[in-house]
Amino acid sequence: MRRGPVLAGIAAGMLALTSSPAVAADNRTLTLDASDPLAAKALQICYDVHLISEVPYVNNDCKVTYDPTAYRAAPGPEHPVGDRVLNYASTTVTHTLAWTDTVTSSDSFEVSSSVKSTIWGAAEVAVTAKYTKTWTRSSTVSQTNSLPVPACNAGWFSRAAEMGTATGDLRVDFDRSVKIRSGTKKRYKHVVIKNSTFSAPTGKNDLLIARSRPMTAEERSACAS
Repeated sequence: MRRGPVLAGIAAGMLALTSSPAVAADNRTLTLDASDPLAAKALQICYDVHLISEVPYVNNDCKVTYDPTAYRAAPGPEHPVGDRVLNYASTTVTHTLAWTDTVTSSDSFEVSSSVKSTIWGAAEVAVTAKYTKTWTRSSTVSQTNSLPVPACNAGWFSRAAEMGTATGDLRVDFDRSVKIRSGTKKRYKHVVIKNSTFSAPTGKNDLLIARSRPMTAEERSACAS
């Protein structure tokens, strides 16, 4: 008398197993490295899906989120700022130099400016929440500083702006599965992009370095002996 429910349970289990491949196929996850061109393609598809979807985006939207796994703040590349000055005198001369420098952000992706705004929005939210750090995608600084230049030397300022760099996984989630790879019928609902890196100026702890070098032979021709 007790076999009926058991057999019914087995039958239901077999039915579930039979239908699960279709469900799994509609819920595939594609894992890519940020350097893979398909990563940029997936991000563009996501942006396009969102753009053409009608408000309130019911069951036909796409969203991008970022899961940072590491964050590091360090001086960026040193680069000259302002003018170079030559000291033709026989003693050290202090010059007053005004300079302006703009430092911009960078990331792992070659995508359109619209897609850039989308992924940077996701990155900024996640990094601020996890590391309580704030970024600015572009930072412009203007200053006037004194630069001592030794006799018969060329002098200039170099600057190394502090850059905050986050690395992690960028995740793309579609409400409906989409085709991403060419030459295959497989469709994906989720895309995980590994090693997604974002770097932007922090606006803090920038380095300003006074540099000088002996004049070249051509420059030295007018230098006081």
